[in-house]
Amino acid sequence: MNKDRTLLERIKTEVEFICSTTTGKTESLFLSDDVLQHAVCMSLITIGECANHLSGGFREKHPEMEWVQIIAVRNIAAHGYWQLDMRQIWAAVEFDIPRLKNFVDTTL
Repeated sequence: MNKDRTLLERIKTEVEFICSTTTGKTESLFLSDDVLQHAVCMSLITIGECANHLSGGFREKHPEMEWVQIIAVRNIAAHGYWQLDMRQIWAAVEFDIPRLKNFVDTTL
């Protein structure tokens, strides 16, 4: 469980980074800012990597989170970055990241 906690704390750090760097930003600004896109995608890679290393028991205990999709985004971002649709990444920032933040905040 200690390993899971450490991984959740790292996920929280990355989620907070995404939130702090995108707060007040619009989709249009995000789509025009390559540095912001790269920063957010690096955090998504880290989140997915951490999710992949959470214990199977932890992930089974928390099926409300879409672990497979979180890990899949990491794999695409890490191995096929050019295939990412930044509009979908922005949608994740707006809808999925707040949900993940809430989960981590209440779980830790």
